[in-house]
Parts: sequence; C-alpha cells; structure tokens
Amino acid sequence: MSKIVITRKDVVWGYVAQGCNIGANIFILPAIFRYLPSDTLGIWYIFVNLGMFATLIGLAFQSTFSRNISYAFGGATSLIKDGVDFQAEVMKESNFPLIKSLIYTMRRFYGYVSIGMMLLLITVGTLYISYLSNNLPDQNIIITSWILYSLSIVFSFYCLYLSCILQGRGYIKEYNQLIIISRVVYMLLTFALLYSGYGILGIAVANCISALINFVLGYFLAYKDGLKSELKKTEILTKDLMSIIWQNTYKLGLANMALYFSTKGSLFYASLFLPLATIAKYGLSIQVVNVLTTVSLLYYSSYSTYISQSWVTRDFDVIRRIYSKSLVLFLLLYILGCTAVLLFGDWGLEVIGSGTTFLPTLPLAVLFIVYLFDSNQALALNLISSENKVPYLASSLWSALGIFILMPVLIRYFDLGILGAILAIGIVQLCYQNWKWVLTVSEGIDMTYGQQIKYGISNWIGKERSW
Repeated sequence: MSKIVITRKDVVWGYVAQGCNIGANIFILPAIFRYLPSDTLGIWYIFVNLGMFATLIGLAFQSTFSRNISYAFGGATSLIKDGVDFQAEVMKESNFPLIKSLIYTMRRFYGYVSIGMMLLLITVGTLYISYLSNNLPDQNIIITSWILYSLSIVFSFYCLYLSCILQGRGYIKEYNQLIIISRVVYMLLTFALLYSGYGILGIAVANCISALINFVLGYFLAYKDGLKSELKKTEILTKDLMSIIWQNTYKLGLANMALYFSTKGSLFYASLFLPLATIAKYGLSIQVVNVLTTVSLLYYSSYSTYISQSWVTRDFDVIRRIYSKSLVLFLLLYILGCTAVLLFGDWGLEVIGSGTTFLPTLPLAVLFIVYLFDSNQALALNLISSENKVPYLASSLWSALGIFILMPVLIRYFDLGILGAILAIGIVQLCYQNWKWVLTVSEGIDMTYGQQIKYGISNWIGKERSW
C-alpha cells in the first residue's frame, strides 16, 4: 500500500478489458439484430444511451474521488477546494486517516445520489420510454425491461465507490479484471436469454445479474492486501470532506452532463425529430464512436491516477511525457479505427447478419470528424481536471444550449435530417470548446500542440528528450 506505480502490465490489462467490452458487444450483436425488431432496437439504443448518461455522471464523481484517493495514497496531507496545495507537506507513506475519511464520504455520497437517480429514472425515464414505445405492440415488456435496466444502472452507480478505491490505489490491473469478468458474465447471459426468446427483457436481466457480480467481486478486490485491516485500526480524520470535495465535484458533474448532452447524448434529443429506424442507425454509429474513443484514450486513462499523484509530488516531466504519448496514440488509433469502419463497416455488419446498417457514408464521415475534435478536447479536459480544476463548466452549458437550439433548426427547417443533428454538434463545439481547452493545456505544460506530438513520438520510438 505504498505510492502508486503503474506498469505496462496495467496498461495491457486495460486493452484486454476494452477488447472484452468490444468482443462482448460484437458477440451478442447477431442475437440482438435477429431477435429485436428495428423499432425495438432503436428503443434499446436509447436504453444504452440513458445508461451511458448515468455512467457519465458516475464517472464525473469517480474521477474526483479516485483523484483525491490517489492524492491520499501519495501522501497528501491537505485537500483544497480548487487545485492542489503545493505548499502542504507530502508524507513518505500513504495517509490512511485521510483515505478512511474519503471512503466514508464516498459511500454516503453514492448512496444518496443513487436514491435520487432511481427516482428520476423510474419516473421521468419511464414516461419518456412510454412515449417512444406508445405504438409498439410489446410496450409493456419494454417498460418492464426499462425498470429492470434502471435498477441495474442505479446499483452499478453505487458500486462505483469500489472502482474509485481501485483506481485511487493504482490497482489498474484489478480494476480492469473486474471489467472483464462482469462483461463476460453479461455477454454470456445476454446471448443465452436472447436465444431463449426473452428479447429486450433478457438483456435487462443480464445487466442486473452482471451488476450484482460486479459488486461482490469489486468489494473483495478494493479492500485486499490489508487495506481493510489497516482502516479498521485507523481513526477517521473527518466526516466533513464533502464540503471540500463538492465544489469541483458538482462543477465536473454538471460540465460532463452538459458535454454529454452536447455530443453523444444528442441521440435522445434527435429521437424527438427523427424516426426510430434512423435513430437505430445513429445509435449504432455512436456506439462505434464510443468504442473508438475509449480505446484511443485508454493509455491516458490507465495513467490518470498516476498523473493526479504527480501533481502532488510536483513531477511535471511525468505529466508532459504521459500526456504527449497519450495524444499521439489517440490520434493514431482513432483515425485508423474510423478509416476501417468507413471502408469495411457495412460489410462487417452484413457478415454478422445485421438488419441495421451504419449511417450513410457522408453523415458517418462527418460524425467521425466531429468526434475527433470532441475526443481531442476530452483528453485536454481530463488533464485539466486532474489538477482538481474545472474551468469549463460555463462554456459546456452554453454549448449544450446552442446545440439544443440549432439541432431542430438544421433537422426540420433546413431538412438535413440526421446530418443536421451531427452538424449542429460540430458547429457549436468548434466555436469555442474544441480549441479553447486544447490551447489551455498547451499553455499549462508550456508546449505547443505540434511540440506535444513530436515529443510524444520521440518517447514512443525510444528517443526521449527533455522539454
């Protein structure tokens, strides 16, 4: 239980976990396409994106809590509301009283938010799903499936406090092993229940069982290696850490929600103006973008808690090196992935027997370009927030409002359909968000964007140099 060390094995486990994520989704696609009609498939993608919304909220809090836990494991003796206290003493060993206080705060926080989330999903979410499925013959099954799916979302959200501990401790391998096991369970159950004729209800049940297994195993991994016994003999430092953590937690949560609704969450809004069959294609395309983004940014994600701890230990060279390498790998993997989908995506869907295709070539290409800028921005925002700062809340809210206004205009009045929905995101984001925070990072680490790429390449090919 010393200070965080991230190895190449941890990164490899991250790619295995994401490969399992992708493999699980690909493995169940033939069953989903076969047993879910196109309209129900459109509803399912709305389920998935609502679940992603809840996950996004959780990730906002997860990044804040895991970051603070990494500070405590790094020996931090002080937490402040904004930024890192560079004047405070840094202990040579982990600060267990602070760690225990953070875990106490996390459990209470996730518990209260889970209750509120459950009420919101069961009431407003059910009304929304009822509206969309009003003319479908299996509406009752869809609503029942939604309620079960909502319960699995809420329980998974509460379990995120265990992920915070794992990431904060630097247990990246164990964190990814947990993902692998839960995804394999989900995949096998979904496959079995779909082929047994349970349809969308079977997928919802698989989610519930997977969430339960995730909690049991996650609890064991989070407290292993003597942490539980160490905390038992440690006095809690304070029960009022939320007053310190909350300032940037709520900012990060609101900002991430705004960013989500501005981009990937636009699926909900677009569903009010476009037919469900089109939404199914859009949802499938967005799902592929999510996979490409996650894989492309995985290197940075694996080192995120190490970067957070590096702010405490003032190791700025580590921050520059990891960020530059992450940028280069992101650009390479994302561009290659998008090119492969554009060239072979529909052929791949045909091979697995899909009844749904990707979006047509033009809107799909525009979608990939829009999310190239968005993911590049996301990488910059991750580095900014790793220093316990959230300066992008106001601009995120304004961008969300701009997209909310522009999207129906382009879809309806300019008759651009799904292309209008995508262009609305790209136009608004390019006005400020896409370039502002990339520039902020460049100024913060004292390297231009081009210098970051050159430095990243030199580190990847083994010709490291200081900057």
